[in-house]
Amino acid sequence: MRVSTAFAYQTAIDAMNDRQSKLARTQTELSTGRKLLTASDDPMAAAAAERTRSAQRRIETQTRMNEFASTILKQADMTLGQVTEVMQLLREGVVQAGNGTLSAQDRGMLATQFRGYRDELLTLANRPDGSGGYVFGGQGTNSAPFADGASVTYQPQVGEQQVGLDASTPTSLDGRQTFMNLPNGAGTQSVFDLLDSTLSVLEDSAATPATVTATVSSALAGIDVAIDRATSKRTEVGEHLRSLESRNSLAEAGSIELASQMSDLVDVDFAKAISDFQNNQTALSAAMKTYSQISKMSLFDYL
Repeated sequence: MRVSTAFAYQTAIDAMNDRQSKLARTQTELSTGRKLLTASDDPMAAAAAERTRSAQRRIETQTRMNEFASTILKQADMTLGQVTEVMQLLREGVVQAGNGTLSAQDRGMLATQFRGYRDELLTLANRPDGSGGYVFGGQGTNSAPFADGASVTYQPQVGEQQVGLDASTPTSLDGRQTFMNLPNGAGTQSVFDLLDSTLSVLEDSAATPATVTATVSSALAGIDVAIDRATSKRTEVGEHLRSLESRNSLAEAGSIELASQMSDLVDVDFAKAISDFQNNQTALSAAMKTYSQISKMSLFDYL
């Protein structure tokens, strides 16, 4: 009988310890909101959760890069639009300058307008992108990309900066494509050189009508190319922006799906956990009652 009593006593203790352990586990799950507390709880679920976290981090990184690129490209889109507007005004002025009835004074007034357009274009060409770089900064530069000296020169390394993990997006524009290498007879020139040569003729009171006509014709050809390039580049920037919006939408959907997967792997089912908690409380109370009854037993209970 002593062996049976000892066995029952130990069984009651084991039952209490088991219920206390389960109750503590459930309490921890309810307080943390997590069912996967350590990798040993469910090694396969823990491995799957780590893969999911890695995918989430990658999406977060790509989303930040997309937002960075989108901010810069919106600035580029606005700048290209303003460049096109100034060039359109410049073109109208050049057409007007080709009017053979203009006096030297009239041409001088147009020259004053053209100098304003030149300054405005140079300011736009050197516009910061809002992130420490420049809209037309090519491969990147710490200073304004266009330097105005004897003539305007483009200083950055040609090309475009790119950001992205799975898909790259340009975050700067090659300024040469918009402002440089415009046709000039058998050669090329920048839009600023084009303006300077046009200004030189307009401000020359001795310029002949033939000289003015030839200068206007050359200027119009170069300006039309510059407008086409700026318009084409703006269309390209718009396509990049739409692509970023599409990628961000996909990333958002992917993020929601991954969050759901992660929740299934690690988050506690509160309804089930509360039910388990209550059941474990009831079972612990029963085990403690049984233990109390056994601990009061003596040999006289069997006589």
